[in-house]
Amino acid sequence: MTQSIASETTLLPCRAADIRSIKTFQSPDHRISAFQSVSTIGGLIACYAALYLGVAHGFYLVLLLLPLASGLAIRSFALQHDCGHGSLFRSGRANRAVGRLCSLLTFTPFDHWRRHHAAHHGDWNNIESRGRLSDIYSDCTTVREYYAMSAGKRLAYRLSKHPVFTLLVMPPVIFFLVYRIPFDTPRSWRIERLGVHTTNLCILFLYGGLAWHFSITLTALLTFGVIYPAAIIGVALFLVQHKFEGVHWERDEQWSAFEAALTGCSFLRLPGWLNWFSGNIGLHHIHHAAPGIPNYRLAACHDAHGVFHDVKILGLREAFRELFRHTLWDETACRMIPFSAAHRTRPSVPVFSGG
Repeated sequence: MTQSIASETTLLPCRAADIRSIKTFQSPDHRISAFQSVSTIGGLIACYAALYLGVAHGFYLVLLLLPLASGLAIRSFALQHDCGHGSLFRSGRANRAVGRLCSLLTFTPFDHWRRHHAAHHGDWNNIESRGRLSDIYSDCTTVREYYAMSAGKRLAYRLSKHPVFTLLVMPPVIFFLVYRIPFDTPRSWRIERLGVHTTNLCILFLYGGLAWHFSITLTALLTFGVIYPAAIIGVALFLVQHKFEGVHWERDEQWSAFEAALTGCSFLRLPGWLNWFSGNIGLHHIHHAAPGIPNYRLAACHDAHGVFHDVKILGLREAFRELFRHTLWDETACRMIPFSAAHRTRPSVPVFSGG
């Protein structure tokens, strides 16, 4: 979506040239996109078929396919994500068709998620544009705001950012429950609201049919066994790509989308096989700089433009550490800090009064 690329007239000439050059990578190759769609969606459906038939006939070794199915569910979400940006195919109809098909496998309503995600791209890392429920994992709270809370609210906030709650409790709640309602959605978003209800109806028929044929227990266990790990990994990826040491937040007057791509997104350097399953989303800085680039051209765009070579790079070990550390934005020091460091930057003037 072009709305997330800053206007070239507001940038330095070199930045404007960078953006024009980067946009040349946005053209999709229909053969690659079609192959990705068929192999990923077909592969996940084949895994589900093997799991259901194998377990139903007592061949429990087939459960070894669960990690592969979870990986393909992550990749299905990555393709749905590309379709949401209109980057997988040139045709809007093809993007909508593949995106909506993926939504039945990811439990994520395509049109609703696409609209909220576009808003995320429009102002991520803008300190004055926060508070959307859909940005729960990329949003931040400042130190001053944190200490403006009552003691009870501070405790609740800290608990809400605890790794057990963030990575183990919330993902299934989001994908299985929150995405079943048109949350945070104005009534004027008619297509998006209808999309939520239509997705729910299709999921009911699809998984209800499986439950009727096999059993509710088997359907619930296999669906949870595939989606739960995928949801955890997906949430972890999104979190670490927006909250890390060195990430920078700006106010309206200093904010630009292209600069935010360089300072507000990490480059998560993953092994090749993880890049495949995640649709190269570790190159998140490229994706935010030009969301119209399909997943299979992100790496080439990064390599072709030196402007991207100084972004924050995280390996798996560093990414794991970042997940549990940077939670508050210190506006004085202009950096993210952990709760343990917040007392050293606590505002000297009381900012909360009341019970």
